[in-house]
Amino acid sequence: MATIETTLFSLDAIAASGQVFTWRRARGGWLVACGRRRCLVSQKGDAERGTVCVRRADGGDPDGDELAFWCHYLALDVDYGKILGELAMPAEVAEVGAGIRVLAQDWWDTAVSFVVSQNSNIVRIQRTMDALLDAGGGCVPEPGQLAALLGDEAFATGLRLGYRRPYLEALAARAQAWHPARIDRWDVSLEESMTELEESPGIGPKVASCICLFGLGYLEAVPRDTWIKRAEREHHVAWDARWGGIQQQFVFAWMREKGRGK
Repeated sequence: MATIETTLFSLDAIAASGQVFTWRRARGGWLVACGRRRCLVSQKGDAERGTVCVRRADGGDPDGDELAFWCHYLALDVDYGKILGELAMPAEVAEVGAGIRVLAQDWWDTAVSFVVSQNSNIVRIQRTMDALLDAGGGCVPEPGQLAALLGDEAFATGLRLGYRRPYLEALAARAQAWHPARIDRWDVSLEESMTELEESPGIGPKVASCICLFGLGYLEAVPRDTWIKRAEREHHVAWDARWGGIQQQFVFAWMREKGRGK
């Protein structure tokens, strides 16, 4: 087991933030999948200051490369104190979203998750993703495997995808010979990546921006769902040009909390 001292970090807040659907409760923490990798993570302390424990999915100790991968995935290599200071969000917003970080997820995991997520709720999305994780040996099935699963009528019907099924089939077919532009290609703008993603049937601006923010590293991308549009309309929220995606996660949590109070 490897331990990492943390500040401004909460596994539970991240899990509840609506950005990731490849985590499952396990052994006092979370069983996390990213691409073909898995690990067990748990946390002691709170969002202000704590310790994160990282183990392999089989319970063994991660090596240095594995630990570095998961530190990056969990955004523990990002200075959130500096970013949140620059964002200068209202105290209520910062408090509700305490501990949230934008994960560095696998693009394919996010693409599948957010195509599945359209016009759905978190419980239903997670149920569908859990079925896909089970079919993929604990990870999201790769494009060829997903195409085969969706070709199995009994399995596909059990997913209850409805109109989302042909969109997921199209994504799986396209992704077998395609990979979207990544943030490490600094010559590719957010707008160009959005356009590229939207060429896939069923991927509109909201889903494309989710993939860009959560799976491709564009931290300025702002997915606009009902809660976010309401925040813009009712609270005149303006988005930071550099860290708008991180800001969005805090505003999203704040708006949902306000909605529960009504």
